[in-house]
Parts: sequence; C-alpha cells; structure tokens
Amino acid sequence: MVDLENLILAVPLGYRRKSLGRDVVSKDYVNTCAVADALFGHSRIRMPYRLIVIGY
Repeated sequence: MVDLENLILAVPLGYRRKSLGRDVVSKDYVNTCAVADALFGHSRIRMPYRLIVIGY
C-alpha cells in the first residue's frame, strides 16, 4: 500500500465456542492489543504507520 498513514483493525472482543463439551472464550481483542504493543512498543522495529484497534 502506498502512502499508508493509518492501519485500522476491527477485532471482536471475544469469541465463544464449545470445546469438548465446555464453553471456551477466546479473547481476540486482548490478544491483538498484546501483539500490537509488542510490535509498536519495541525500538528495533519502526512501523511506517499508526495502528488503531477497534473492539466490537
């Protein structure tokens, strides 16, 4: 992408499903924010754009 200034990700807060007869909730928004913090918070990697994460 040329001249990208902002990357906007829309991520669900969580996803409920059944696994082996019990309810499991994956925390997609929290996991996405953790990866974004690791990438954008590190001084060795310089991202050329800003990131916005929207949880729904």
